[in-house]
Amino acid sequence: MTSQVLRPTPVISARGVFLLAVVVTMLFSTTALHARGASENDGALVVGAVQFAVSEEIYAGTREFETAVNASLDRMERKAESEVPGRRIDLAVFPEYTSAFLGLSYLDSDKQSALADDPAAIRQLNRTTVVRALKAAEEETMSIWSEIAAERGYAVLAGSTLVVGPNGGIRNRALLFDRNGTLQWTQDKSFPGVPETELLDLAAGRIEDAESFVVDGRHIVATICRDTYNDVWEEVLPPADLWIDIKANELPYTPEYYDEALAERLPDSPIDRGLTVSLAGEILGFRFSGPTEYLYDIGPVAGTDPWAENAILIVMYPPDRL
Repeated sequence: MTSQVLRPTPVISARGVFLLAVVVTMLFSTTALHARGASENDGALVVGAVQFAVSEEIYAGTREFETAVNASLDRMERKAESEVPGRRIDLAVFPEYTSAFLGLSYLDSDKQSALADDPAAIRQLNRTTVVRALKAAEEETMSIWSEIAAERGYAVLAGSTLVVGPNGGIRNRALLFDRNGTLQWTQDKSFPGVPETELLDLAAGRIEDAESFVVDGRHIVATICRDTYNDVWEEVLPPADLWIDIKANELPYTPEYYDEALAERLPDSPIDRGLTVSLAGEILGFRFSGPTEYLYDIGPVAGTDPWAENAILIVMYPPDRL
């Protein structure tokens, strides 16, 4: 048996204990930050919005669509670097129907041409054909946005797309992907517009299912275009830091029409900051217009040209960080 020399256990001084505690705290704090993928913006939320412009060319295939989305995000990041140097985007927002037209690429060329000549031709298409195209597009849509959010490293409110429910009903659904590419939140449009009901027989979502989502500690609620014109949301939506209205306005733009949406909702809601994000461009005979604007409960404070295509707006919350 080997003999063992016993030595007294060293005693750490009070100063040593303090320094050790500081080092351990710093190590664990740093690890936690990186594990969460936390914001680098010291509590401020930087939001980028794009007035995404649609066209038949963009929806010719998934590659064309993904290229257009990434081009918008590249410009958004450059604008953020210019306007809020030293900070990064936390949330990118696209308008209603950004992904909805991707189903066109899953129809044969004859059907695409017929729809381009007259969108009402969709009512003559076999319902099974439409559902099959939308289901195929839905799977690809989820994959595209998930990869984009994960690669960019920030949350993406991917506008809305058309999905097919278990009973075959078509819904207009908003999608949020977190910075890891996980689908974090969805919400269906509750008050479909006339073209949606006439052409798609769109099924309505349930208002009571609406809930907020969280990005870097900030609670956010969203409504889809025509939904925002209904004052029921003032009572239904939970308190939040920001209310986002994603729109695809096919009517001729007027300031008065937009003033009846988020600008009218905020003063009577528990939320005093809002962001309207509008679709632009032309497809299937529909011409989309309207500004992308940041609003207080007293009215718009920053915005884009209503007829601009792919315009970018960068805002920061809380507003005292602007």
